[in-house]
This record gives sequence, structure tokens and C-alpha cells, in this order.
Amino acid sequence: MKKIAHSLLAISICTMMSSVSFAEDAFDLNGSTMTGDWGGTRTELADKGVKFDGTIAMDSSYLADGGYDAHQAPTFATQFGLGTTLDMNKLAGWSGVTIRALVTARQGESTSLRGIQAPDAPQWANSQANWGRGNSGSRLSELYIDKKFDSGWDVRLGRMGLGTEFNTMACDFQGNAFCAAQMGKWQGKLWYNTPVSQWGGRVKYQFNPELFAQVGVFEYNPENALERQGWNLDTDHADGVNILSEVVWSPKQGLNNLPGSYRFGTLYNTADDAKNQYDIAHKAGTKGEDRSYGGWIAFEQQLTSTGEGKRGLHSFGNFTLHDRTTTAVNDSQQLGLKYYGLLEGRSNDILGLAVNRVHLNDRYVSYVNNNRLGTNSRQLNEDAEYNIELNYSYYPTKWFMLRPLMQYVVHPGATNQVDNAFVIGLGSKVIF
Repeated sequence: MKKIAHSLLAISICTMMSSVSFAEDAFDLNGSTMTGDWGGTRTELADKGVKFDGTIAMDSSYLADGGYDAHQAPTFATQFGLGTTLDMNKLAGWSGVTIRALVTARQGESTSLRGIQAPDAPQWANSQANWGRGNSGSRLSELYIDKKFDSGWDVRLGRMGLGTEFNTMACDFQGNAFCAAQMGKWQGKLWYNTPVSQWGGRVKYQFNPELFAQVGVFEYNPENALERQGWNLDTDHADGVNILSEVVWSPKQGLNNLPGSYRFGTLYNTADDAKNQYDIAHKAGTKGEDRSYGGWIAFEQQLTSTGEGKRGLHSFGNFTLHDRTTTAVNDSQQLGLKYYGLLEGRSNDILGLAVNRVHLNDRYVSYVNNNRLGTNSRQLNEDAEYNIELNYSYYPTKWFMLRPLMQYVVHPGATNQVDNAFVIGLGSKVIF
């Protein structure tokens, strides 16, 4: 399987390298990608069923005031992705079949680790979404085959990240409290978002253009998340499975006759090794459990419209609830607003404001506080951590984005013994 993935991506890289030098429209400010159409080759290949995509994103973050250790040097976290999508109907006559491969590379440092959080009170929401689990020289993030049936069924099998299939959300903010599937943040011991992938399958049924339901079963394998295991494809250390279900309603004429999307989902995990799944009111690994569960409700809803595409005010939210026996976070709430095209002539730009609350499980807090010794040990004496971000996503072209931003963290690590943190940053993204 690893050879297949390498082969698909080698084709992508070679084609891009050989074609981009002839691109007459590379760096076209009106184009959708930086490298353009490769002198027509890109469109020609797409017509034959071969599409390529590439991105690089960087999150820079500087702790300007507060936190545990302010005014250190800014940190930078980057993620590169290179993917291929094959339309097998065009390539081989396999009706409704596509094959997808994606390799990522994530590197960098974290301002949350270096400055915001105290060593004994980790910040729950990282300042930079592109930093964290999945750091690796390279990593296989997707390799799956998908089959769509005329009857409304859709079956997908292979390597996937849970957050690209379930509890999905846009990523128009730098802080990971507002980017990608929130279940992977607060029940992350068991739920791995992209760039980490795992073996699994997902079955979806489309009842009508506005409503579908889906169920997925994915291996739970802690080896997949390790830094040097980006190409780990075996199941030697798998421990049970994640069983996910979700119903998604996307009315085209919802509130104020404007489009929206509403998600309702559940997680059930069957891992039973004490080192993977344990009662968080005891020392890790000493009291094993044989299941964990969680759930979410998420929405995105346009509120106003200027009559030009997505221009107008949009709202979003994500609410999660977690198993109190096995999960340190009891529940989380996220609410935000985005205004597309606030300025004339800048229809792709986004002004964003979001607030997140991470509410800790009192069983976990009691255990931690009761087992901390010494006069300098910080107590988790707040029931929640709050994260706020205000940003402006500026798109001079469709393929390039700059995002100046400010973040404010209240009670980092859920303790008032660390100062509230004020962070400034600059995000960027290039689509190749």
C-alpha cells in the first residue's frame, strides 16, 4: 500500500515539476492556483481524470503580554500538503469511483508551549492549528477509494483522518479551538484529526440534496500519532475501534432563506488497554476502561446577504460533550461570526471573531489537584479555559492568503495562577 501511495504522489510531483516551467499563467493574480494551468497541461490532465493539489500554510504567533513567559521570540508552525485525486470513471471506466492520496509534512514550534502555558498547566487550545500531533518529515494523511452509487449510497475505504469525515468545520482561524473537528481537540486521546490518518471505512446515504446520514468504523492505533510513524500502515498496535455516526442537514434556504449546515454526531470507542483508555480520576494507566463516548452538535449559518455569492454575515458554532470517566474535558462550546466581503471589491476576504470555552471534568481536576505536591505547584482552580480570536483573512488572489490576528486566552490551563495571555500573529496560505 505504501508503494501505491508513493507511486501516485511521484506521478503528481513529476508532472508538476515538468509542467510548471512552461506555465504562461503562473502567478496570475486572477488565477485559482499559484502555478497556474501549466501551459494547459493541468486542464488536459483534469479532463482525463487526474487532478493535483498542493498547499503550504504557516502560523506565526507571538506572546505579547501575560501568559507564563511573555516576550520570547515568535514561533512558526508550517504544514505542507501534496495530493492527487483520480477520477477512475475517466481513467478506467469505473463508474462513480475516485482514488485520493495526500501526503503532508508538518514542522515548527508552539507559542503555547514556549510561553503561554506553565509547565504544570498545559494550555488546552493551542495558539497555532498547524502545530501539534502529526509533526513528521512526511506523513500519509489520505489514501482511500470512494464509490458513489446512483441510489444515494457512498462508500469510502482506506486511510483517513476522522475530522475530514465527521464533525468537519471550516478553518478560517489560526487557533485550533476554531479550526477543524473539535472532537479531535477535547477527546483527542482517541480521536485523531488530519494530518494523522488511520484505516477505516465510511458509509453515507444521501436522502435528498439537503440531508444525509453516515456511519464510520476506524481503527484506534496510538502508533499512528507518533512523530516518526507517519508511514505506519500496519495494525500491530491497534486497540479497538472508533465507531462514528452523524446526520447532516444543509438547507439551501434556512434562516432568513439563506443556506446553512447542521451536524449531529456521536463517538463510541472500544479500546480497553489501560495505557490507552483509563479512568482520568486515577493515575494514567492504572484503572483501565473498556469504552468511551462523546457527541457533538455543530452548525454554520449565513445570516445576511448582499446578493453577491457568500458576501454577508455568517455564524458558526460547535458544541461537544464527553465521557466523564475517560476524558479530562467535560464539554466545550464554540461560537463565532464571519463577514465575507466587508469591503467593496474584496468579496473573498473574511473578518472573523470567535470565542471558545473548554470546561474541565471536575473528576480530573480533583485528581490533579490532590496529587500535586509542593508550595509552587499550580492548582487547576478555574473550571474552564477561554480562547478568543479576532482576525482578518486577506486574499489578494484566490491562491494566496494573509491573516493578521489577535488572540486572548483567559485562565490558560484552567488556572488563575497563570496570567491571561495576549497574542498577536500572522497566518498565511499558498495554493499551488
